[in-house]
Amino acid sequence: MIKERRSQRPEARAAARAAAIKEGKAKKTESESEKKANKAKNAASAAKGQAGKIASKQGAKGAAPKVQAKSR
Repeated sequence: MIKERRSQRPEARAAARAAAIKEGKAKKTESESEKKANKAKNAASAAKGQAGKIASKQGAKGAAPKVQAKSR
């Protein structure tokens, strides 16, 4: 395999390398867009389910409300 690549012209090797890089970048952007779509779908369904619930973690735990200052 190494001898095959070494025997190729430099232009052919550069073109093959550029094509491999372009393919890798295309695959990466496709997977990232798919992840974003799944994340948006999950966030929308989670927000739909959270409509009547307490949104904060402290509120969910039953934490006491913050005490307001009385000196002012």
